[in-house]
Order: sequence, then C-alpha cells, then structure tokens
Amino acid sequence: MKRPLRKISGVLILGFALAFVVYPFAKTIRHLTTDPGLRSAAPSKFAYSLHASLSRRLPGYVDERIAAGVAETLGVHQITATESPVYGPFFYLVATENLQRLWEKDRSLARRPPKETGAAAIEASVRILLDPGHAHYIRTYWGDDYLEDPNCFFRTLLIGGLSAHHHLTGNGRHLALLKRLTDDLAADIDASATGLVDDYPDQCFPCDVVAGIEMIRRADPAREAWARAAFKRLGANFDGGLPPYMADDDTGEALGPSRGCTNGYYFSFARALDPAVADPLYQKWIDGYWQEGNWAAGWREFAKDSKHPDYYIDPDSGPVLWGYGTGATGLGIGATRLHGDHHRAGLLGAEMITGSLPMPDGSLLLPRLVSDRTHAPCFAETAILHQLSLTGGTTDTKAPLTGAVWLILGVEALFATLLLRLSKHLIAPKPRP
Repeated sequence: MKRPLRKISGVLILGFALAFVVYPFAKTIRHLTTDPGLRSAAPSKFAYSLHASLSRRLPGYVDERIAAGVAETLGVHQITATESPVYGPFFYLVATENLQRLWEKDRSLARRPPKETGAAAIEASVRILLDPGHAHYIRTYWGDDYLEDPNCFFRTLLIGGLSAHHHLTGNGRHLALLKRLTDDLAADIDASATGLVDDYPDQCFPCDVVAGIEMIRRADPAREAWARAAFKRLGANFDGGLPPYMADDDTGEALGPSRGCTNGYYFSFARALDPAVADPLYQKWIDGYWQEGNWAAGWREFAKDSKHPDYYIDPDSGPVLWGYGTGATGLGIGATRLHGDHHRAGLLGAEMITGSLPMPDGSLLLPRLVSDRTHAPCFAETAILHQLSLTGGTTDTKAPLTGAVWLILGVEALFATLLLRLSKHLIAPKPRP
C-alpha cells in the first residue's frame, strides 16, 4: 500500500475507533463510576445528559416530518410508523416534567433546568401531538370524532403531553382542549362496566388504561380520589393478579396471559395511583418474571412457569432471548426505580448504558438502530429517558455489574486497542531495519 493511502486509511480507522469505540467505552466507564443514579434507583445525571441531546435533535425532526406530510400516507398496519412519532413526544414531555421536579429539589443534577434546556423541544413535541396529519391513523380507526370515541391510547398521549407542557411553560393556550379531553376520557372510563376502554376497536390494553388514569390525575389533581377508585375498579377484573396483555373491555375477561412488555409500562404509572395496590402486584411480577444470573439480569416476557418459548419476537415484546424480553426489560427499568428497588434498578441501569453505546453527540447508538429510523429515529431514546426520569429515592449503595456488562466493556477495550494499534501502524509505521 502506498504511503499516502496508508496514512489516509490509518486516519479513517483512528476516527472510527475514537468515535465508535473509545468514546462510548470511556463515557460508559465515567457514568458507571460517577453517576450513582445508574447503579440504583436514585436520580441519574445521565438522564439529564440524554435529555439535553434529545432536546437538540427533536425540533428539527418534528418540523421536517410535519412538513413532509408523510403521516397522512400511512396505513394502520404500519404500527411503528404511526404510533411511535407521537408516542415518543409523549415520553419526552412527561420525562421532562419529571426531571424538572427532581432538578428543583437538587440543582446539582444539571447546570440548567430541563424546561429551559428543552424549551424548543417541548413546543415541537406539542406540535406533532396536535398535528392533524399525525392523527390520520387514529381517524382511520374511529372517524372524525376520534377525540370523543373510546380511543384510550391516543387521548392519553394528548392529555399527558398537554398537561406536561402547561406545567413546564405555564402557558394556558391548550387548557380548554386539555379539560375537554380529560373530562371525556374520565367519563368513558366511568361509563365502562369494567373500567376498561379500548385503544382501537376491540383492542383493549389494561396497561394503557392505567396510564390514562394517571395522566388524568396529573392533569387534574382534584381527581386524586377518582383516579384511585378507577385504578382499583380496573384491577378488580383480574382478581388481584397481574394485568393481562389484552382484555375484553365489556366483560373484563383476560385475552391472553400477562406479559413483561405491558407490565413494565403498567408499573411505570400504577404506584402513583395507589402504592397499597401496586406494591403487592410488583412483588408478584418479581416472583414470576424477574430473571437474574451471573451473566445477565432482566424481566422475562412470559412467566417462568408458562409454556411460552424462551425465544420469541413481536412488535411489542421485541426480541425475546433466553426468556429475557427486550421490551419488558427496557420498559421495566422505570418500574424498579419507581418502587425504590435499588438492586434491580442498578443492574438494569448499568446494562442499559453499556449496551446503548453513547455517542459523542449525546445520542445512544443501539437504541437509534432499533428504532424506526425513517419515521421515529429517537423513539427508543425517549422511552429510555422516561424510564430514567422515574426515581424511588436515594441510596448509598450501588448494584454490582453483571457479567454482560463486563463482557461488553472487555470487548470494547480489546477492539479499541486493536484499532488504535492498527491506525498507528498505518500512520507511522516503524522503519524497516
């Protein structure tokens, strides 16, 4: 290889090594050693770093997507393309409100308050939630009166997003719509014989109804007692057991087993409604779904004693490997944090940041790769942000690192060493004797 070409190749390899191997390795080590919130259920400084990165990227994404009008061309079967573009902004807004509350109690968590860091992204998130084009798929399901029909999922996103926007900005321009949505969804839950409401026709997910009840409570604190009663009425359908993945909203009958991907979401909101009900159920979830070994720890998609396979995949669960559900584990981080379960929260937090590969721009490489890169490239990161924005208090202890964390760090260190040595050899080869 000619000398100029060798040097160019060496520089390219060096740049790749520094950006995609050395930097993620160094940043992961720094956060694991200096951020106790990633090794427990305490507030995490890394969450504020991720929030700042998303706050820079979201406004441009929202403006480009709305201007393109692509949402109006999609069919309801394109789940990630239709749901994720509005689901992500909901996660971002609720997480920002959570982080703002934590920052007001401890200003050492970030240099600037999240409501200032995310000012542009907060407004952008509301724009996409209220964009008529992004309601196209919901209108396809429910018709032009989609804001009055059962439609639990989409209305929950709007209520949670608009409520967070008002609390963060103090701006009341959406309060009339927020009150209308809150009153209507609460009335639909009350009118239901079971306290369950469909997301889409004949598709009821109890975890989404619980999220809806919690968003109503956050939007209107005067409904505290109502929310607690609605939560108890919903749980009565399942005889004190874990909520099923899906249920019949008319009869309350479970349509399939309880699953990790929806349990994680359910427990991210349930405890705020009634700890006395949520805590015993959380222990049942641990007993049936928590899996911890020398190499990895996480939540199972299906119960330990079920006949479901340990290898599985669908849009909600993501890949299920050795029983571990990626959706269950990713959406289960917040549940461990909210319940002050410092050991499990710390195990999952360390696995999350190590496996995410943080990039120089503050983004997380692996979550970006598994998101719908065309329609919602930041979705997985916003979900992680929401999970990390939940907390269960402080602690002086840190959870240990699982074998998977050590393995990933070891591979990164080895790969970095090899690439750096190769680049050095190409850029400045030793003279021949």
